[in-house]
Amino acid sequence: MRRFAIASLLAGGLLLAGCAAPHDPEVTFFADGETVNIGPSPVCDVALEECKPTGSLAVPGGMPLNISVPKQIADAPWVVVFRYRAADGSVQKARSSLFRSGGTYAYTLRTPTAGDQLMHVEVQRIGEMGLDTNQELYYRADGSWALTVSP
Repeated sequence: MRRFAIASLLAGGLLLAGCAAPHDPEVTFFADGETVNIGPSPVCDVALEECKPTGSLAVPGGMPLNISVPKQIADAPWVVVFRYRAADGSVQKARSSLFRSGGTYAYTLRTPTAGDQLMHVEVQRIGEMGLDTNQELYYRADGSWALTVSP
């Protein structure tokens, strides 16, 4: 009887573990010996072009920012968009190349020059892609993980 009770408890525990709600994927950002894991941004503009950050990390000017994404993001196309303050004080926007689904789990973001300072970084998972009427590629994000960067 005792074996049956233990086996029943074990089977019940495994069943409950299998039914647990899936958690939102987290993106890991790493720079200058510090790491932060953040979940998806809950507040974005309509086009998901500017999202409220869910985390922050200090990245000294000119230092790289390492980004690691889980399978739930890497299994779709994704891109890194960012803003930085250039050495001349102007604010610039840029993005990485588009990563194809199923292959890229990490990216090292480097600003164009050593005097540039990252300000805002977003990992965007692409939900829709296509060609517009001018035969130019467009994409729409279906999730964003936004990070505020300080010096």
